[in-house]
Amino acid sequence: MLGFLYLKVEDDDEPYYDIQPQFSPMKRLKVGTFKIDSTGFRLGERFIKIIFDNAIQQGVQEIYLTIKNDRDDLAALIELLKNWGFVQYGIKKSKNGEEFVFTKKLNSYDFDKSPRENFPNILYDCNKYILPIRAEFHTSILPDSKLNTENTDDFIEKVPYRYALQKVYISWADTHGAKPGDLVLFYRMGETGSHKQYSSVVTTVGMIAFIQSNFKDYEAFKSACQNRSVFTEEKLRKFWASNHRDNLKVIHFIFVKSLFKRPILKDLWDLKIVPIFSGPRPFTRISDSSFDLILKKSKTNVFFIKKKVF
Repeated sequence: MLGFLYLKVEDDDEPYYDIQPQFSPMKRLKVGTFKIDSTGFRLGERFIKIIFDNAIQQGVQEIYLTIKNDRDDLAALIELLKNWGFVQYGIKKSKNGEEFVFTKKLNSYDFDKSPRENFPNILYDCNKYILPIRAEFHTSILPDSKLNTENTDDFIEKVPYRYALQKVYISWADTHGAKPGDLVLFYRMGETGSHKQYSSVVTTVGMIAFIQSNFKDYEAFKSACQNRSVFTEEKLRKFWASNHRDNLKVIHFIFVKSLFKRPILKDLWDLKIVPIFSGPRPFTRISDSSFDLILKKSKTNVFFIKKKVF
């Protein structure tokens, strides 16, 4: 068994006499301490995504879990939780001893923390972009956004970047002011020889975690992509050896959601989001209304905070 995850929704009348300081009443998602085999496949991040998705679906106000810090392997779990915004709240005391209590609030945004630490709390008030991605790379890096025409068996290999919640997109293009917390719509370019207006589709919502550039050497560039990129080391070396090395950027993004319906390029033309007979370029910036039109066309709801909440 590579991993085990336990989730339980608790209503605001749940007693918490064994937790100090005692919880105030609210609807919570309890997470059982999950087992993760140390495989390097980033299953921990996959579990974090499952936890967040369930918390949003169940409409809870807070997520919590308890950890008995009596094994060395739990230190990595605690570090993972902290990276995604969980904070140590208090102590749970029982006949089995003491456990640390970690919590994470939903429906709020802490501006003293990074967008990743706030996730899945996402601010709507941000820049929004379209990012094209070539068909041969799209589903390897975004397996949850596989097209119905693609074969599932082609994407079951156990490679770290497929399990990662935070992934990387490599670009030489001007980012047009993109910054952490901005939203991106990934656009799968149609295969060569296809009718692009029908085969090119918007598939995925992502959020920029941070952007790296101006790498001092190849090792620094490779480290930025480690286990989060679809590209082989041979391909990364070719990128580094190119004449455009100074423009090389690694965009770390968080997978937010796959679109339920997939707007095609012709939809973007009809909605006047992209000029007719052309496709979006890297970091094509779009307006809030265009972003909303794409989500409406895709029949997809995304959990956003639309006003500043501290």
